[in-house]
Amino acid sequence: MNEQRRKELVKVVHKYAEEGKVAIRHARTHAREGFKKLNGVSEDDVKHAEKDVQKLHDDYIHKVDELIKAKEAEIMEV
Repeated sequence: MNEQRRKELVKVVHKYAEEGKVAIRHARTHAREGFKKLNGVSEDDVKHAEKDVQKLHDDYIHKVDELIKAKEAEIMEV
């Protein structure tokens, strides 16, 4: 496989990774909207839940970034 083809594959990996990140962001947004619809729950509990969701979001975005780096290195390896 030549270098040009490897670079094209890296672009594909980045495209799929960005789609994954968008899906993670949508899940966070969906969760936050669900929190707003809850009745009988204190604001503190909602804020705590939002903080937990944000932490999960950050963790999964970080995992995607790590996977991108690993896959890019694997593809570019001669």
